[in-house]
Amino acid sequence: MAGKNYAHQLDAKNRMRIPAKLREELGSNYSITVGTGGCLYVYTQEQMQKVKETLNNVNAYREKQLKAARYILYNTWEAEEDKQGRILIPQNLKEHAGLKKDIVFTGVSTRAEIWDKEKWEKYTSEDNIDLNEIAIHMSDFGIWYRFNKG
Repeated sequence: MAGKNYAHQLDAKNRMRIPAKLREELGSNYSITVGTGGCLYVYTQEQMQKVKETLNNVNAYREKQLKAARYILYNTWEAEEDKQGRILIPQNLKEHAGLKKDIVFTGVSTRAEIWDKEKWEKYTSEDNIDLNEIAIHMSDFGIWYRFNKG
């Protein structure tokens, strides 16, 4: 799903359409949950099952792990499309992401993300991007080495 961005809108009843190309990749069953940075994560059924398995294995005596698992699981919504192909975004998820009217869908790795357009533009603005810091984090995963391997 990586590298795809789509602009859409949330209607007055908190409904929106998932872009057709993303819907094809997500399949007919997908879940929406809270994400980092102020967005929502959209996972296929298989990906959400992996997330749930990971969260089910947290240490019940590590309060921060347990709190994170509870928060994510509590705020997970299995999306259902209506006859017009729209999905409802529950109020708690709308508030988490600060969604207003204009929405940006973006593909990131194995998931899609839903952002409020204004928040996405601020998050990705040049004033908010430090390529040196990004390079440091990429090197943590060996990515920088693969890109620069000659």
